Amino acid sequence: LGQFLEGADFSDTLTLGYLYGYLGISWKKLRLLLSAFPLWTTNNLDPGWEILQRGPVRSSLKRHSLDYLRQRLQIRPSDVYKMIKTHTRLSTYDAATKILPTLDKLQRSLGLRNSELRQLILRMPSVIGMGTSEKDGGEPSAFDQRLDFFQNEAGMSIKELKEAVLKQPSLIHYGIDSSLRPKLDFFLRELGIPHEHIGRIIHTSPAIMGLALTDTLRPKVASIMKLCALHPYEVGMMVAVSPPTLFLSQKGKIEPALKYLAIALSLDEPRDLGELVLKAPRLLRQGLETSLMKKIDLIAEALPPTNMEDSKRVAADILRQNPALFDTSNAVITERIDRCVDAGKDVAQYLLPSTKGRKKLFQLPTREMGDPIFMSSIATFDSSLLKIYPDAASSAKEMGLKRADIVKACTNGLPLDGHYFSSLMYPCEVKSKSLSASTADTTKTISVSMFCSGGIYPSDSVEATRGQSTTGGFAIQITSEGTEETRLLFEMSNAANKCFGIRVPLGRERSGDKLLTVFPLVNPSRNRCDLFSCASALRVLEAFLATKRKDIQLSYDIKVHTDSTYVWKFVRDQERLMSLGSCFTSQEMLSRLDVTDGSSFNVDILHPLARSFSRLNGQEEPPQSKNHRPVYNSRVNFCSSFDGKLQPREIKTLKELGKSAAMWQFNREKSFVPK
Repeated sequence: LGQFLEGADFSDTLTLGYLYGYLGISWKKLRLLLSAFPLWTTNNLDPGWEILQRGPVRSSLKRHSLDYLRQRLQIRPSDVYKMIKTHTRLSTYDAATKILPTLDKLQRSLGLRNSELRQLILRMPSVIGMGTSEKDGGEPSAFDQRLDFFQNEAGMSIKELKEAVLKQPSLIHYGIDSSLRPKLDFFLRELGIPHEHIGRIIHTSPAIMGLALTDTLRPKVASIMKLCALHPYEVGMMVAVSPPTLFLSQKGKIEPALKYLAIALSLDEPRDLGELVLKAPRLLRQGLETSLMKKIDLIAEALPPTNMEDSKRVAADILRQNPALFDTSNAVITERIDRCVDAGKDVAQYLLPSTKGRKKLFQLPTREMGDPIFMSSIATFDSSLLKIYPDAASSAKEMGLKRADIVKACTNGLPLDGHYFSSLMYPCEVKSKSLSASTADTTKTISVSMFCSGGIYPSDSVEATRGQSTTGGFAIQITSEGTEETRLLFEMSNAANKCFGIRVPLGRERSGDKLLTVFPLVNPSRNRCDLFSCASALRVLEAFLATKRKDIQLSYDIKVHTDSTYVWKFVRDQERLMSLGSCFTSQEMLSRLDVTDGSSFNVDILHPLARSFSRLNGQEEPPQSKNHRPVYNSRVNFCSSFDGKLQPREIKTLKELGKSAAMWQFNREKSFVPK
């Protein structure tokens, strides 16, 4: 009965114990009773230590506020407990002056049914804290301003907005000037999407409005442009047709899929690949192994008997001519092929495109489009993209510069007015710098790769109440090139035993190259587990190299790979990471990052990671450090797991192992009963 009694008053536990022990009512019947009557139990007014440590909260919860919330939403004490754990200020809200008018305004303005209001509040309790009353001086409330933005600026109907908010409750929390309006400008001006399609994009994929512009949306668009030789307006057409394309991982999905298609379909020119993608914009959402590769195999196997290489060449030619087949499910293609074979028709002719097809949402401008310009605050252009311009003239006009100056900055790679510029025609080339001393005179270099992945259990979902208890875990896979790999893995495993309090058993898969353990810190989340897996990999390396730092005959070239976009954002600029590693305290690091709150940076994990990275690359320790020493015979770099070292299937397996470690810990905690 734990799910019913979490957050309930102690008297409810005694009552149920009496019903079971003295009246003989079975646990099954008690569960049915509590499911049918969620208001039968009462809330515990003591918030408990877990809630008290999370933020501002009353020492004793308000009975009338909690009772009203439960009656209005028909929820159990456990739901209220999770809501307060997620949004502690909920404990301070008054039922009559805050909770009731806010829920009424939300339900009336968005046309929500009672069940939909319950779903919205359970997913994001902080919505109750949003301002819904008119401000002094007649200024509209924060909620009314967002409502006006979505209706009048984004062109959405109330029905579309309601459905979008139910998918992504944080949509009505985003700041208008800081988040919503800049993204609207990005879609309209940088991607050239007509205004009438903006509402559909937000309606079908509302989470897009929460993605970072400079570090997520623009880099993904730029990646597609470069690999496919597309203009930003052409990528805009792809986004209008298939908005979820912008959710795909740049390193894990977009780039591997495009590179595979270029090779498999013999598309030598990037523009040929671009034309293919424009004909079937949804194909990037297909799985690489389960869909894109599979379709080539399905068609090749259905062709007249010949050698497999020739069959795949013909299959590739069919898919080049009819890329819409990539958007079709494997089952439908198999059915079409079987129907064709049964009718005695030629499969190659049968699968060619017909004259029918979907009507284009909109036409691109008929005028000739110029060479697009990228503007960034850093010279590498792999992040911090500040703007994508349709051509040099547009960027010069907005920046108040001459067009010739923009073109010159693109070719020489030098900053102009504090910004770097690049174009598809003249990409900026930047020479990489070594992070550690040269090891040219060492006699032997050992290459080590570590692949890191984290996971949580249970996974977050639309149906689950936010604030549910979760556990975290992570997996690290180690590979090495050389004849002494077995010994190295054994020593790495021993080093891991010194670093990790709990090692999760691998079960049947007794592979010595994998380390599984649980997330030991508070507030497990997928991002925190992914970041901690990389920090833990560096800890294992430090423990492994502790006895080898004096061996000048050996040097270690180590690559630490992450499959997380969140982690990659922090570690890809490795010179910056070295700079952060010189900070002895986390507060010093925060001041260098120019922030006061380290929660969004997970500084409790990022700071140890940067410090370890600094030491492993031979950087001298700060004067205050007494217990650590730099390692001079190692060189550590961070990489993306999707650089080709591992197959997509192996990356997925590692991610599943990280989640299995979290599940192992969840079941372990669930089954633990104090004696």
